Amino acid sequence: MTHSPDSCYSSPAGSLSSIPGIAPRKPLGYSSSQNFFKTFAPDMAATTVEMNDIDVESARNGDTRHGSEDGNYLWNIFRKDRLPEDSECCVGFTDKFFRVFKFLFYIFLLFVLIGGVIVTRAGLQILASLLGDHNIRFENRTVTQDFISYLFFFVIAIPDALKFLQSFFMFLFGSRESPTCARFLMIIFREGLHLFGLGCLLFKVMPYLDPLQTCLVTISVPLLPAFVNLISYCHRKACQMRKGIKKFFNVFFILLLIPAVIIVPYTLSQSSESNSAKRWPDKVELIAWILVSVFLMSARWIETYSFVCRRFIEDRNDKRVKDKGYVISHMASSIVRIILLIILFPTFYCRDIRGINDTYDKFMSLTEVSGLLPQNCSEFLNLSSPTINSTVTCSDEGISYWLVISSFLAHTIGAVLTTHFGVLACRLRMQKLGFAIPFTVATPLYVILLIALNETGNDFANGYLLLKAADKWLLFAFFFIGWVGQTWVCRHVWYTHREERMEFANRLFVLPHFCSPMVDLALLHSRKKRNASETEKRSDTSNVDSKVYICATMWHENRIEMKQILISIFRLDHHQFQYEYSKNELKHKEKDYYTFEAHIPFDDAMETNKTTNKRGPNDFVRQFMEIVDEAASAFYQRKVVLDPPKKYVTPYGGRLEWELPGENKLIVHLKDKEKIRHKKRWSQIMYMYYFIGYELLMKENKPTTGPNPNFDDVPSIFELLSEQVKQKAENSYILALDGDVDFQPEALQLLIDRMKINPKVGATCGRIKPGGSGPVVWYQRFEYAIGHWLQKSAEHMFGCVLCSPGCFSLFRMKALMDDNVMRTYATLPTEARHFLQYDQGEDRWLCTLMLQQGYKIEYCAAAEAITFAPEEFKEFFNQRRRWMPSTMANILDLLQSYARTTKMNPNISYFYIFYQIILFVSSVLGPSTVLLALESAVASVFGVAPWLAYLLTYGPTIIFIFVCLKCKTDTQLNWAMVLSAIYALLMMAVFVGTLVSIASEGWYTPTGMFFYILVGTFLIAGLLHPHEFGDLIWGILYFICIPAGYLFLIIYAICNLNNVSWGTRENKTAVLENAGQGGKKSKKKETEDEIDFVTTEMISGMIKQVKNTNVSGASCSEAFFSVFRWMNNLVILKSLESVQNIFEKSKDETDQGSDQAVGKKSLLKSRRHRIPKIDPNQLDETSWALEDVRTTKISTLDQKEEKFWKGLIQHYLYPLDEDKKKQDKDKEMLAELRNKVAFGFFFLNALWLAIMTAMNEVKYIINIKITDSVTIEPLGFVFLVVFTILLLLQFFGMLLHRHETLLHILAITKLFKRKTHDIKKDIGELAKTPVNDDSTSLNETDDDDDDAIYCNESVIKEIVEKRKNDLGRSHIGHYEKRKSQGLNLRKTVRRNLKTMERRGQRGYTNQTIQE
Repeated sequence: MTHSPDSCYSSPAGSLSSIPGIAPRKPLGYSSSQNFFKTFAPDMAATTVEMNDIDVESARNGDTRHGSEDGNYLWNIFRKDRLPEDSECCVGFTDKFFRVFKFLFYIFLLFVLIGGVIVTRAGLQILASLLGDHNIRFENRTVTQDFISYLFFFVIAIPDALKFLQSFFMFLFGSRESPTCARFLMIIFREGLHLFGLGCLLFKVMPYLDPLQTCLVTISVPLLPAFVNLISYCHRKACQMRKGIKKFFNVFFILLLIPAVIIVPYTLSQSSESNSAKRWPDKVELIAWILVSVFLMSARWIETYSFVCRRFIEDRNDKRVKDKGYVISHMASSIVRIILLIILFPTFYCRDIRGINDTYDKFMSLTEVSGLLPQNCSEFLNLSSPTINSTVTCSDEGISYWLVISSFLAHTIGAVLTTHFGVLACRLRMQKLGFAIPFTVATPLYVILLIALNETGNDFANGYLLLKAADKWLLFAFFFIGWVGQTWVCRHVWYTHREERMEFANRLFVLPHFCSPMVDLALLHSRKKRNASETEKRSDTSNVDSKVYICATMWHENRIEMKQILISIFRLDHHQFQYEYSKNELKHKEKDYYTFEAHIPFDDAMETNKTTNKRGPNDFVRQFMEIVDEAASAFYQRKVVLDPPKKYVTPYGGRLEWELPGENKLIVHLKDKEKIRHKKRWSQIMYMYYFIGYELLMKENKPTTGPNPNFDDVPSIFELLSEQVKQKAENSYILALDGDVDFQPEALQLLIDRMKINPKVGATCGRIKPGGSGPVVWYQRFEYAIGHWLQKSAEHMFGCVLCSPGCFSLFRMKALMDDNVMRTYATLPTEARHFLQYDQGEDRWLCTLMLQQGYKIEYCAAAEAITFAPEEFKEFFNQRRRWMPSTMANILDLLQSYARTTKMNPNISYFYIFYQIILFVSSVLGPSTVLLALESAVASVFGVAPWLAYLLTYGPTIIFIFVCLKCKTDTQLNWAMVLSAIYALLMMAVFVGTLVSIASEGWYTPTGMFFYILVGTFLIAGLLHPHEFGDLIWGILYFICIPAGYLFLIIYAICNLNNVSWGTRENKTAVLENAGQGGKKSKKKETEDEIDFVTTEMISGMIKQVKNTNVSGASCSEAFFSVFRWMNNLVILKSLESVQNIFEKSKDETDQGSDQAVGKKSLLKSRRHRIPKIDPNQLDETSWALEDVRTTKISTLDQKEEKFWKGLIQHYLYPLDEDKKKQDKDKEMLAELRNKVAFGFFFLNALWLAIMTAMNEVKYIINIKITDSVTIEPLGFVFLVVFTILLLLQFFGMLLHRHETLLHILAITKLFKRKTHDIKKDIGELAKTPVNDDSTSLNETDDDDDDAIYCNESVIKEIVEKRKNDLGRSHIGHYEKRKSQGLNLRKTVRRNLKTMERRGQRGYTNQTIQE
């Protein structure tokens, strides 16, 4: 398409030239452009005059960039948007508080883990010593021995029982993957050997050893895994000679473990003591049991050190997904172990043991429960029986009850707590201080404590912890030799692994369940080590950095909303630059580093100027372009000018591309609804296909495993994609935003953390807070708070979140590109319900597709975002009119496909489906429940007759139903407002009625109990969310508005199912600050130009008509009709001239400039010469990209991208033609669906009302009598109980989620402000500080990567300190030097460093830099 020179360089009315960042700058290029015109286009030199005029106009609108050099711009120095930055993360929880809390938690972990190991070992040793003491003293089994033996039985069985319960609940809630046969048999065999060895240790070894000998035996347990580790290491490193030193150390420290195994048998064999007791094993037997127990127990941890064993648990396709089916394996192994223990306990470990009931009764009779001394049992001398060989007197056998029970409880509780907090320390990435140190030093401290007690002669625990071996110092020396060897074998616990924060326990430990007899050793040797194969290492080196695509859909947002999202993007850009500089310039390892691009699909962004026949950006786009620099200045707290955007003419409309100060991109896609499908879902499809189809696949060199792959013949498309593409897809995310969201970079990082923990997490949403003011917003603040506190938390803990809202959610690209997700999401609606499910709540439908495909959706409460909520009653009702039917339709779709969903998704169980069914039914019956409460309150409080109470409550509701079915939308909303206000007054009667019921019937009635639970739940939830506790204040407003939200809103939504319009942000206009002379034309001027255009066309048509008419040869009738047509056209022209005169006399707006003044000549004489002739068939769609004088050419898309867009539009995004017949058919389908749903909905509620009313009338006949004065009808009681159970379930889920959120915040909290953290903060300070040096030239090269000052941390820190002292220096005189270039943070940092170096203000030398 050809363009006139004026279209490229002039600035006609309606162009983009007056927008900040696009307007021509007089001081910056005026002379160069003028010389250019004079040299190469002298006939166009006059155009520069117009540009000068535009500059003046821009200055009038507050652009101080265009001031003259003599300082005349000082009159316009007054600023706006200089507000302090809001708190960044976790409002109310300061970073200092969490650092202190984490420090205290470290101390807590040290004391609990060290103390837990000591208490666990001591408690078990006391019981073992008691058992061995009775074997020495008595010839036959005693009651005390039997009782302690049963306690040992429980010591072994309790961990397996807890493991079974945990695995069973995981299986019940969806983890039902089956293990391989080889893996299953290996686990069963391993666990069986461990159980037998553990039983031998407790029953055959420990009773006959003192505490020091027991520690030596247990510390030698890792001998077999150490040998396996050495063999595996030598096999993998056979060809690497440089690993010889490490091999030597492995052999040396294994040799240190061998004496620990040998020394105890050696000392036992050399012992001169002879035991005459018949039940004391001989030396050879005891040594044999020691060796058997050690080697059988060590078999459990071979998997930790053997790469060969790990092949059983690796998934060939996904190395990160380990041990599939571990839930079933652990559940089965627990059952096998318990069954094996039940068989071995009475037949092998403890022959001739009494029954458990008989043992307990006799032991209780032998001891004084209330004291510590045994009871005088002389009266129980005859304890023998024909079946039990026991003739021991009570006075000899009696023992303190509390010594036995307290030792058992201390051991069990200590083992549980030690295991829990040990695993938690690894999940929180507190492994060194919170796991490795306490578990490494706990046993040596226990041995030292034993030595100290023995040397001081302390008779602690009645002397059952004293050392009896004669050569205890020899044993002590060998213990520490073995301890050094074990520390080397377990050295992997001191290294930081690749696990993410809050990693699952089964990924951190081979067996995350506890083994109470050796809790410390079990955790140390169960901790997985990074013993990776070469294939894994190659895949690790190819890991890519995470990439986030920020996507904020826009349509008709106002200036405040646009500015809010832009400030969030600038904030994220500044934050990411700090990490990028620290990683790439300072070479730090930044685990949280990621790259991002910001994309804004702008719906319906193009409009046609009918006067010039040009199509370009509309007022909302111009408004956005005005706000870009304004938002940047607001964030950086100084005047910021970005470089003008690159402009592209694209197959879908246009594109504006800015480079942000941190060198990230901000890309605005201007969608032309004449070229591409509009509305939010299609915008999402547009950017999903762009990021995945083009950025991920088409731009990759080798995206597939082979040439010309056939994706239709494989079970999964991932089988044919390269590993590089799959890794990128797994580590690339789309952050879906609305066009008005305010969020912090820390919130995005928290969402990324959730995604990294589990690769099957397809989406994660944050805590959404409604912004704005007014009663409607206050109502929503409480509604959002309760919805997130209770409902989303419960969904997250019991299954999956059903809806990840599109205003602030992170989606994994690999999940979106899977089968039945993105492609199904691009489906056109063909049925009536599709219009509700697909387009009315597009984010919920996308989540439903992901759930049905097997992905998990999570909720992260610590990631907070603010979005503007409807402030008007009507807008709020229209928004919920969209959301409510979509929610019900998607939940119904999920429930209908429960069989397939539970099979595909391991996170959704039948229990969760049942939970959703109850919630769905309660939502359907919500209106009738509200009416029942209102009717009961009116009858009880006002004392009116029942029929009158029914009329007062049911009557207006029935009228409102008819109004919604028959009247217009505005009428319906007016009725809803009035009735909501009236029924809000009645809700006070409900409150009073509840209090009256409690006062008259008693506080313990079901109504009272439910009221207490409801209020208590909300209060506790608020206390657990202290920074949101203020939202509970609006609970009063929420309570009185229950009829509005749960009665009239639902009725309005059901009766308007056939209305599929968006309902919000419709019919809004943009506000342009720079809409002056160089800006867009006024509405009056546009109308004038349209009249001019129509007049010109009519005059041209009349002239042609006169020329083509042969009056002389025509008949009288033909001549008469020709003259009549001419006169008719003249009358029309005169009417148009009259309309023009009305505009001329209007005082609302006066146009300036002679070229824009309304001429006083007749239309017939002048109009035809003032409007150029334009071909209506030739629409100009490109000249908008050349309206900026600094833009010499239009940027062009890559051919591959151009081809992609054309193919995407052709297949999925072509504009839909307005087919009148199809629209009528769709309306009929929607009306029919509305009628069916409305009938079913109102019939069910009417049926529930009738049943409950009838049951209430006969409650004295059919009732549940609590007291003589309190009777309730059974159906209502059941309904109340169900509601209470649901509330308690949500409350329990909220507690679990609060605990998880606290741990997540604790995991990301840095205990100390480390060097890297300080550097990133210093980089941010340098990036925000403007360059303040006269000698700094903008033209000098700043990209000297070899300069040491750019990469030296000490220099950066020192310069930042010196810059703080220069904050008061004037910036006048330097702004002119830097205003010609857009803000670039990297260049700003480098220039600041260079400036301080030149001034000589830094206190370092070149030698310091080199160091």
